[in-house]
Amino acid sequence: MILRAAYILLASLCISTAIAQTSDVGGDPAPTSVAANKHSDSSAECQKCHDAGKRPANYESVRSWLNSRHAAEGVTCIDCHLKKDLQSPDYYAAITAEKQADAHAAMVEKPGSKKNKAYFINVCGSCHEDRLTEFKDSVHGLANTQGETPSVSCIDCHDPHAAPLVSSKSSKLYRGSDVKTCGRCHKDARNSYMQTFHGKQFHLGNTLAPTCIYCHRGHELPTDDPASFIHADNVGGLCAGCHGEAVSAGLGADAILIQNLSQDSTRKITHFRDPVAAGPFSIAALINSTYLSMIIGIVGFFTLLSTRDYIKKTKDNAAIDSDRKKSVKRFSLSWRLQHFFWALSFIILAATGLSLKYPESVLSEAAVWLSGGEEMRSVIHRIAAIVFMLLAVIHLLPYLLKLKPPGKIFLSKKDLIDAFLHTSYLFGRTDKMPLMYRYTWYQKVEYWATVIGGFIVISTGLVMWNFSPLASQIPVEIVFYAQLIHGWEAILAVLVIFVQHFYHVFLNPDVFPMDKSWLTGRTNLTVMKHDHPLELMEIESKEGKSDEK
Repeated sequence: MILRAAYILLASLCISTAIAQTSDVGGDPAPTSVAANKHSDSSAECQKCHDAGKRPANYESVRSWLNSRHAAEGVTCIDCHLKKDLQSPDYYAAITAEKQADAHAAMVEKPGSKKNKAYFINVCGSCHEDRLTEFKDSVHGLANTQGETPSVSCIDCHDPHAAPLVSSKSSKLYRGSDVKTCGRCHKDARNSYMQTFHGKQFHLGNTLAPTCIYCHRGHELPTDDPASFIHADNVGGLCAGCHGEAVSAGLGADAILIQNLSQDSTRKITHFRDPVAAGPFSIAALINSTYLSMIIGIVGFFTLLSTRDYIKKTKDNAAIDSDRKKSVKRFSLSWRLQHFFWALSFIILAATGLSLKYPESVLSEAAVWLSGGEEMRSVIHRIAAIVFMLLAVIHLLPYLLKLKPPGKIFLSKKDLIDAFLHTSYLFGRTDKMPLMYRYTWYQKVEYWATVIGGFIVISTGLVMWNFSPLASQIPVEIVFYAQLIHGWEAILAVLVIFVQHFYHVFLNPDVFPMDKSWLTGRTNLTVMKHDHPLELMEIESKEGKSDEK
């Protein structure tokens, strides 16, 4: 009797144990043994559907996860995906479903949805607790802490499958990749960055150009937080990290540098602000409007003159061939060498400089490629600038020291009269060309425009070249204005040279296909009779006196 009771008790205990093992706390039925096996080896099971070549097109491959830090540290698929639903039978039904539409019935809405973002913030934060605290205090996480649904989560900026370090080249936030990653949401900031010196350098392939991650952190505090790196009181020290030497908040030039870089104008350097948006009477807007007016007026005027000159000469010149075979000596070897190297340096400066101003242009990309990359483009530009400055000194110093007479290059009252008469002649208001000497009025204008424009581009270029030392002595905003002026002056010079100087050297019917005087020093009689009759008379007079002797 006692033995029978013991058997009954033992059987009851076994049955109750089996029932307990096949039910959860809530009393729901347990998953099948097949599902239990999937639970124990979920990553392998996920791989059956999500591996390359097998997965649906809109799901990621598990291959990147297999080589990730997460996989190496034992983080499996179920540690992040549907973690709260693991005990639900619906989950096991979902992962064993034959149809893709039913495969993720337990997913927390759709990937990328706001509810999903909040879910993954908590999932990532369960392991990365310190980073979660930073994130919640950041501009990205503030909405989450204030009870609002966040618009961005960890997986928007970090790849949870590859899980690389931020310093890894495969990271979404690695130098260069961060511009694309951040730019998906911050489109305006990306566009304004790409218009700055930093952004243009990056676009042309300079791997050392500062990108988003240099100055901003994904877990950055709001700008108005005193602890933020980009707070008005701190941004100077951040910039000085690259632009200063032995930077500290102590004494001397570094303290002044930090103070200058902390000005609001610094943002004009790091993120371009449209001068028009700053107001019609802002300095930047005035610079833009002034140069735009000059380009329209000056370039338009000389384009009209060149066009009218071409039309006039093609109609009137009948005896070009005979006179073009004869020539007179006008320019010395010294003058020709100066002109050659000055022209060469100007062309190189224009090609390498405008490629930085308009980096998205196909011609700019070609110029950078021919230069051997963005770093070499920058070096070549500076070398050409040095040559340009040396030639300016060589050319002007003898005149400044009064070692050489000024000659006939200075503008005079006669040039104003010649300009009026010449313009009237080209537009058919008079039948007579003014009698001009060695240099025509437009050649003098072009010469002095080169001198004045050269001084402007040299001075503004030196300001940009020596940004770091100057930033400890002058407001940073001056560098922004120098950059604007430098670019506009270069555009003006290139356009004037193209429509005026290149026309008279290459397209002028009197010299076509090219005026060889810059090579030989000799000018043909057609040009002399038309543009320099007074000088021709002087040369012939001297030759006549020479023959008499």
